[in-house]
Amino acid sequence: MTPLNYLYLLGKYEEYRPQIDRLLESIVTTLAPNRVVTSEDMTAVVKKLHTSYPFVELMFCLDDKGTQISNSAAAPGIADSKRREAALGSDRSNRTYYRDARENAAATTVTSPYLSSATHQLAISAVQRFINASNQTCYLVINFNLEKLITFLNGDSLRRRVHPLFQVVYGVIGVMLVAVAIFLLVTAGAQLVQVIYQHTNTATQAFGMVILITLGLAIFDLGKTILEEEVLMHKDVHNQDSSRRTISRFMSAIVIAVSIESLLLMFKSLLGDATHLNSAVLMLFAAVALLVGLGAYLRLTSDKK
Repeated sequence: MTPLNYLYLLGKYEEYRPQIDRLLESIVTTLAPNRVVTSEDMTAVVKKLHTSYPFVELMFCLDDKGTQISNSAAAPGIADSKRREAALGSDRSNRTYYRDARENAAATTVTSPYLSSATHQLAISAVQRFINASNQTCYLVINFNLEKLITFLNGDSLRRRVHPLFQVVYGVIGVMLVAVAIFLLVTAGAQLVQVIYQHTNTATQAFGMVILITLGLAIFDLGKTILEEEVLMHKDVHNQDSSRRTISRFMSAIVIAVSIESLLLMFKSLLGDATHLNSAVLMLFAAVALLVGLGAYLRLTSDKK
């Protein structure tokens, strides 16, 4: 699975913060806290919410002093092993969601993102203040997973489920390209050793080794780019900058490979084989055209005015 990019999640939160706050407020205000008093009631409510909103994680109640007065009800799929802290009776008076809810005059409070001590992931809490049957102030807290929330808002749930399969395919392709590059480099090394032991020093053999090395370099760079962009890094398909970065890296590898091959053909023609001169010039023009096209693309897609 692609590692989480917290900077990306926080940036998306800041971009859609008003919409996120309204959505979470609407979810928590639809509940009747006085009717959700037992752990069984909370578990049933969390399961129901999780069906419609898969980013719901936990629900519990606090008293006016910040002490948890109910067990934490976890949504399906959240293993108990991830929640390593005590539930009933634990002191949460130092937590962000409790302090914000107590200081806020409104009945409903939505916190900023924070690292959850229960799941160790970025989360947001929505808190509803209410008066219980004993006329005491209490707080109903619902935790939401920020990554799943952003995915839900982007309508990206199906792609996220299929994404691991795509990563496997890209991983196989990247590894195969790296293997081909290593084979070319090993072949060039074997030829170099053969030339040294046979005490031969022909320009043809030297150029043959250089061609193998440069091809290996270009193919290795292409495979490395695929592995980094599609497997190891988090890539936002909704963000234009991610596509610009990927295209730039691919095109840069191609421009370098074409430029090196055109120079090799030029040097070869200077050593007596003039039949490759026209091909070398055309390849060099092609490299320049690719570079100009890449520059134009980056300029046209830049956010700077």
